Amino acid sequence: MTVLERTSGRTQRGVAILVSGAGLRRALGRHAREIVGTALGPASMRQAVYPHSWWDVYSALRAAADAEPLVTVVENVHIVEVGQDDSTAWAREADGSTWTGDVLLGADGYRSVVRRWVDQARPVADYAGYVVWLGQSELPESYLDRAGGPDFFSGEDDMLAVYPLIDRDGGVTRYGWGWFDPHHTSLFQRIGAIEGTEVKHTPRVDAIPAEVYDDMVRTAEKRWSEPWRTGVVEAFQAREVVATPITEYLPQRVVNGRIGVLGDAAHAQTPMTGAGFEEAVADAAALAEALDGVEVEEGLARYESARLVGMRNRVSAGQSFSRSFAGV
Repeated sequence: MTVLERTSGRTQRGVAILVSGAGLRRALGRHAREIVGTALGPASMRQAVYPHSWWDVYSALRAAADAEPLVTVVENVHIVEVGQDDSTAWAREADGSTWTGDVLLGADGYRSVVRRWVDQARPVADYAGYVVWLGQSELPESYLDRAGGPDFFSGEDDMLAVYPLIDRDGGVTRYGWGWFDPHHTSLFQRIGAIEGTEVKHTPRVDAIPAEVYDDMVRTAEKRWSEPWRTGVVEAFQAREVVATPITEYLPQRVVNGRIGVLGDAAHAQTPMTGAGFEEAVADAAALAEALDGVEVEEGLARYESARLVGMRNRVSAGQSFSRSFAGV
């Protein structure tokens, strides 16, 4: 198996991931389970209340992939087009280089290139009408033994979601947070991150005007309570936040011949569901089972049959929240 990875090194794509140990055990082989379990910690893997840091989970899974002799990860590959013929699927880079294989699976996120081939009539995920500012902060010492589970705090018409993050030893010293914000759509349109109903990209920190960060600091100081307020304020002051326009994609199909999609490429959903990673793991497990011992196209058809209803139900539930929150 060859994995084509667009980036290299450390990139921050999220803050908190709720990991189900049972789900990972189903999706991973024995050796991979051992590597991931060691990296995340046995105690942390046996619980399903506290999320893990996004980077911790990515690092653990990447270590498992790197240790698997049948998996080759190739970094800095920018795929711009995919396709297939009767016996082969292919992916083409911007420079014209082409990768081929029996099957092509796109786990390439909400702006999926692979989805354009799978469902050419509906290639684009829709902007949900709001932005989530994501950050990660240290818990003050006085709260280390008092951190509860994920919690949600309503503002005037915005919301702060807080996720204490479990460490390898089972302790909680950090928390991830997401500030759900329906007010800055026009800003993201002006800087080109949103065009019509399509999210073009997550903007760089320096693409957002300083006065926006300053305004978020002032609002946080008035709106949120401790122990969360200080961490949120300091993150905005240090520009250590990821401003993420939220997208949603309700799939009608996730397979076309010997090409398929999974994860956010198949079913982008609001982080309010708390299930994006869980659903992607379920996709991977279903794919492995469906492709075992059968022809590629038959296996992918089985995968779609097994997963499509569940994908649609999860996205639809999130859309109900989004429409209410964004006032759509």
